[in-house]
Amino acid sequence: MLNKRRQGFTLIELLVVIAIIAVLISLLLPAVQSAREAARRAQCINNMKQLGLALHNYHDTNGVFAPGRIWAPNSPAGCGYNFFQCQDTNWFILMLPQFEQGNLANAFNYTTGSGGPLIGLPVGFFANSTVMATKIATFQCPSDQDLKFQITPTYVGGLLSGPIASKGNYVASWGNTQWDQSNITVNGNAVTYLQSAFGHMGNIGIARFTDGTSNSVMMAEIIQGDQYDIRGAIWQSVPGGSHFESRMAPNKSTDTYASGAFGDQLNQAMFCVNKPPTLPCTGGAGDRGSYAGARSRHPGGINALLGDGSVRFFKDSVNAQIWIAINSISGGEVISADAY
Repeated sequence: MLNKRRQGFTLIELLVVIAIIAVLISLLLPAVQSAREAARRAQCINNMKQLGLALHNYHDTNGVFAPGRIWAPNSPAGCGYNFFQCQDTNWFILMLPQFEQGNLANAFNYTTGSGGPLIGLPVGFFANSTVMATKIATFQCPSDQDLKFQITPTYVGGLLSGPIASKGNYVASWGNTQWDQSNITVNGNAVTYLQSAFGHMGNIGIARFTDGTSNSVMMAEIIQGDQYDIRGAIWQSVPGGSHFESRMAPNKSTDTYASGAFGDQLNQAMFCVNKPPTLPCTGGAGDRGSYAGARSRHPGGINALLGDGSVRFFKDSVNAQIWIAINSISGGEVISADAY
């Protein structure tokens, strides 16, 4: 009597094969994810290098880098160190031609700017809403989400909720204290503002970089917040929008001066969508006293653009005082190349 040949697999054999495939997938998946992140990080670095070229093209044309913002003190509209009360056009908008966005620059109303003047409502915020809705690919880090900004409809009955603006990930270095760049006192300790590459004045040229352009951060990354979160709103002159403050080391939830505050200190509570540990915040700091740190979704640190056009990766573990020092352009600090 002939033996019949067995057809197919037994249940045990099938389970073994499935288990082997699952192990192989678990081994390969981290490698695939790592390769994808490496590609995204490389694209992010390339974006920042392009922005570095744009910054120096602006400098070659104007003799100085773009001012952090244009504003008119003591104007009839009550302009000054406040949002939505003046023309308030930031560095990013001033450099649209250098970013190969000449059409957007021509369409932008520089008389009203991106915020004020405040005549019942912030005129510029509405007049330039179409321009500000345009996404600029060079400012998008592929490791982050591509989000929009809108003022929450719960604020003043939704009167300011019409405009929806694009967001971005690359912002200017704004110094070590707060938005108004003043000297501050924290827990009884005096903290002196150290001159940064960008700010309220527009007279910063390469000659002012006495620390050396290769030792001075000009730009770094931030993470885009949710729709009602101001962070990533690169059209606006707000902390976490178009700039960051170095008092918070990369991806940290507390500041170097041990103020006791948690996360980015945003000017109004409505602009904060708190998402710790990646994107923590507290609202209500007021216009002058607000600040936000540099952040990214790259594992272990952030990319930053130096004044010489190079891009360096700063680890989350970088010494907080080193981070403050390298974000000043004329502090006179001596920083070793292996310090970061």
